Amino acid sequence: MNIKRVPIEQVQVWEENPRNIRTKDFNRLKKQIKELGIYKPMIACPENGGYTILGGNMRLRALKELGIKEVDISIVNPKTQAEKIKYALSDNDRAGEYEEERLAELVYPHIEEIELEDFKVDLGKPIDLKEVVNRYAPGDDNKDPITRKLKCPKCGYEWEAGN
Repeated sequence: MNIKRVPIEQVQVWEENPRNIRTKDFNRLKKQIKELGIYKPMIACPENGGYTILGGNMRLRALKELGIKEVDISIVNPKTQAEKIKYALSDNDRAGEYEEERLAELVYPHIEEIELEDFKVDLGKPIDLKEVVNRYAPGDDNKDPITRKLKCPKCGYEWEAGN
C-alpha cells in the first residue's frame, strides 16, 4: 500500500462519483472529523498532474471546508474505468451489519459521553449491486425484454422489472 501525504489542493473529487450526501449528514461528517480527526486515508489515483479521489469524496469536501491543508491518500493505479469503479464501490461496500441488541448494550453505558445524534447506523439489509443494475438496466427494443422479478422488502409485493 502506498500512503502519501499531499497538499489538499492537489486532490480533486471524482466527477463521476454517484454518491451524494444530505446537508445534515455532511455537517455531521464535519463534526466527526473535528472531534475524531482523520483515521482513514482516501483512495486516490494520479490524474491530470494531481490526484482524483475514488474513495472518500465526501470526506474530501468536508476537509476542504474545514480548512485542512494536507491529506493522506492511498494511491492506486487503475488501468481501466472499470477498475476505478471497483475501487469506489469497494471503499463504500457494506460488508457487515450490526447486531442491534449487542450494539445497544455496547453503547448504552456510555450515552452520557456519546452524542448519539452524531452517528448513524444502517440496520437495513444490504442490496447486491447486481440487483440495482438490473433494476435500472436499459432495455433493447430489438430483443426480448429481460424479465426480472422484483420484490418490495416492506410489503412483499412482487412484479416484473419494467412494469
